[in-house]
Amino acid sequence: MIKLSKILHQKNGNGVILACVIVLSLILTFSVISEYLRLQMIAKGIRDALQSSIISVATINYDDVYNGLIEGYSGGYTLSSQDQWQEKIDKGSIYFQLDQLLGLKNEGGYHIKHTTNAYEYRLSDLKVSIINASLAPSKSSNTNNFKAEAYIKLEVPIGFGFDMLPPLVINLRVNAGYTPKF
Repeated sequence: MIKLSKILHQKNGNGVILACVIVLSLILTFSVISEYLRLQMIAKGIRDALQSSIISVATINYDDVYNGLIEGYSGGYTLSSQDQWQEKIDKGSIYFQLDQLLGLKNEGGYHIKHTTNAYEYRLSDLKVSIINASLAPSKSSNTNNFKAEAYIKLEVPIGFGFDMLPPLVINLRVNAGYTPKF
């Protein structure tokens, strides 16, 4: 302990080592912050594209939802030939729209965004849940609007850590609904 104190208090020496340590720690800190921001930007871009796709599904169902509006409800129903209301919902093609928006390729159950030597991110396990409004609810407080929810798994390899760290896996959830204007 005394020897360490003497070494630290010596006036002769060189500040190059201390400067190198400070510069390396600043570079390391900057690398970690930039990797965090990269992951945030990728996740936000995927969330926005998925939101756009799910809004498209809600819009595709407009013609079926409009039939319910005639009767005062905003659900996806159609009148059958037996004069009964039947639920009619179209889930659309969300993966196709995501592939078009983000430039993804379908490979082995994953929708992958490629870079020159690896992949930037990949998507899988898309689950779409469409919640239709009740046609004739018994209580007005139990009325639901037409909603579409989507869940998808995003996997992004970490660029920091030289492939020693596992990829970041995020389960994204987005929703959209149809609200009548009039």
